[in-house]
Amino acid sequence: MSRLARQASEDDDGGLSRDALSLYSRMLRGELTQRRDEPGLEELLDVGLVVPNIFEDDLYLIADPFQVWRYQSNREREVLAASLRRLRSIETLFSQLPVRIAQGDSGVSYLASKDEANGEIIKALSKASRSIRTAHPVPRPHSAMQKSLPRDIDLLERGLKLATIYGEEARGREVESEWAREVTRRGAEVRTLQGRFRRIVLIDESLAIIGDHTRTQPAKAGWKVEHDGLIAFISELYEDQWKRAEPWLGGDEQAPSAGVTTPMTRKILIELARGRKLAAIAHELGVSTRTLTNHLTPLYERLGLEPGDQFGLGYWYATFDERRASAAG
Repeated sequence: MSRLARQASEDDDGGLSRDALSLYSRMLRGELTQRRDEPGLEELLDVGLVVPNIFEDDLYLIADPFQVWRYQSNREREVLAASLRRLRSIETLFSQLPVRIAQGDSGVSYLASKDEANGEIIKALSKASRSIRTAHPVPRPHSAMQKSLPRDIDLLERGLKLATIYGEEARGREVESEWAREVTRRGAEVRTLQGRFRRIVLIDESLAIIGDHTRTQPAKAGWKVEHDGLIAFISELYEDQWKRAEPWLGGDEQAPSAGVTTPMTRKILIELARGRKLAAIAHELGVSTRTLTNHLTPLYERLGLEPGDQFGLGYWYATFDERRASAAG
């Protein structure tokens, strides 16, 4: 390493010593230097401002300072370029690795895979003492449901409260239907929710497993949360999803309706009665406006309203006793 590089690594200002400057000034005035132990000479040689005379031993000459400056500058640029290349290669390397994200004592831990998340859930369930609340927007594999049923029955027999939310389409799948029938018979509460909602596993109001929403890691990654403030927020989010969901006892039947409405139309009518537009409701439920219109068409006909009279539907629902059915869920 050159003296300039050593100085840079030691946070030096890169300047010459007083001895080196004094010697260089004398050599500029024509003084010959023959002693290798001359104070400051080694420094000037290292920088390149002074070079040995190839024709006479123990005699040193001043080099062209412009050439020295250009050489040293180019060399340092090459060093910097090499360092930048190494830095980019390091960033590329670690961006490709499924590394654990360190969180220290923040109460949040990164889970790099589905297996790791399931391991944390099983470990927490073995110690649970009060309640288990889960939300599953994506269908669970048949094998997972088979393993889950005896475990969930055991939790209920231990006296824990169990609440679960599935997507509305679960009502048409036998695996989820059988699970729902068995656990609700033993006191669990199961509901289904139309549209998009968040995957949450909340245990004893002290630990939560949620999906990874940073989208920088594999889709099956997630987070283990034990921070009190974040647990309170996740619990509130779960409660909001629970209130919007419809009770389900298992089987492929739809939730009971008080009369002319269905679970889906009641969701729409509640929002229409609040003055919201159909497009905004569709976006919130994760479906198209056309899908909502298809749900409402039978109501227009049955109530004698003009197709598309959203105000009329909202007014009817706001003043009709059937609205109590949705509030009761």
